[in-house]
Amino acid sequence: MQPACAAKIEATGIASEFLPPELPQTFEELKIPLTVVATDYRERCEAVYRTGPLRPAVAGSMAIPGVMRPVEFDGRLLIDGGAVNPLPFDLLRGDADIVVAIDITRLGESPPGVPDPMQTLFTASHIMTHAIVSEKLKHSAPDILLRPNVSAFGAFDFARAMPILKASEPIKDELKRKLAALLDA
Repeated sequence: MQPACAAKIEATGIASEFLPPELPQTFEELKIPLTVVATDYRERCEAVYRTGPLRPAVAGSMAIPGVMRPVEFDGRLLIDGGAVNPLPFDLLRGDADIVVAIDITRLGESPPGVPDPMQTLFTASHIMTHAIVSEKLKHSAPDILLRPNVSAFGAFDFARAMPILKASEPIKDELKRKLAALLDA
């Protein structure tokens, strides 16, 4: 994908494609409480949503810089929550009996040769995200930490949702075992 194309991708459009139409319109209507993390671009801080309209918060949380336009919502300009909190398990402490985090920041193999500028930009972003998560885990950890092998996928693989989910299949048994161990303890 070229930089000129990136400005045309709307996070709200991507969210509309992937979120089912029967999904409630607000956080309050959800059967299971949800916390969505975005980054307030102007204030350079975390924007946490637990109430109000659901879809714009989700769209803002997935607006990857350089790929999608930021989302204007709730008086803020939102970008991907991973810019400030790529593994926000800490926000669930006190709200959940067991906190499960799924870390997809593991770094895959670098292809040989010199990458193009866009590859360099996204790999650098991934390195920073991984460093944030690694440092965060040194100070605190979720009850269960899962790391699916999704290294074959990149930031532009939105349309490959089914192969991504299939690649994550093996961790289902791991999650079941770890949950059972915690619940039996």
